[in-house]
Formats: sequence, structure tokens, C-alpha cells
Amino acid sequence: MTPLVVIPDAEQTPGLLDRSRPYVEGQLRAVGLMRHATSEGRAAVLLTVDLPDGTQVVAQTTWRLFDAAARALAVTPIVAEEVTGP
Repeated sequence: MTPLVVIPDAEQTPGLLDRSRPYVEGQLRAVGLMRHATSEGRAAVLLTVDLPDGTQVVAQTTWRLFDAAARALAVTPIVAEEVTGP
């Protein structure tokens, strides 16, 4: 499984999105869990994204990595602003 990079402020991270390369924006459609998804039998989080041309993109990471990323993001100032509001 590919390591998961956590970016606390994507807008302030130059190079995160390489706009010189072709890209298509999609709509996150679903998030789910898959039991025993890894070769070690661990759970994985599955994300599906619908692209404008009808293509479906599927991405997955382990639950452990996803949970660690969510916890890391939860303590950022961006989330604090979102939770408390202006």
C-alpha cells in the first residue's frame, strides 16, 4: 500500500497539484470500509470519485493510515475554524 502523505494546508503547499499536467476534477461519491482488504488482512478505506466523462476512480488506503491522517488534520487551525465558525 502506498504511504499516505498528510498536507495540513493544501492551499499553501506549492506543487501539490501540478497544473502543468492534465487533470480532471471529479466528485467524491462514496467512502466505505473493506474488511480484510490488505494481504495482511487489515481493513482499508475505499473512496470513489466520479469524473465528468462517467469514469469512476477508486482509491484506497489502510484504515490505520486514513485514521492517522484524519486525526492529524483534525487538530489543524483550518478544522478549528470550520468547527467554530467565523
